[in-house]
Amino acid sequence: MVVVLHRLLERFAQGAELTIAQYRFLLTLKREPRRASVLASMSGIGRPAASALVTGLAKRGMIERYTDPDDGRAEMLRLTDAGLAEYAAFERALARDLSAYLAIDEPEGLLDRIEELAHVIDRNRTPTLRD
Repeated sequence: MVVVLHRLLERFAQGAELTIAQYRFLLTLKREPRRASVLASMSGIGRPAASALVTGLAKRGMIERYTDPDDGRAEMLRLTDAGLAEYAAFERALARDLSAYLAIDEPEGLLDRIEELAHVIDRNRTPTLRD
């Protein structure tokens, strides 16, 4: 089931303005600001790949960097208004696409439930050494 959903998401993302990896970063930053290393760990990618994603999203004005108030040497990332708008547009289009498979009249409700599930999974996942 997960593989089928992932393939569907990949197909959808090919015609969208965001890649799946970019979407995953924006989803995480929508919840709260994070360090790039934490985003990499949560996404299961290496730091070089995360750095490339961060640079690309920052150039597009979707995220911004700022100094971590708890550690002046560290950099935090947060979603910008433009990033939130792009994220929301991606999700609305995805909801319309997914709802066609399920004959759902309210695609937004489907996304709300999926996002709720993602929050529960993230809250209950066991942190790795890299988190």
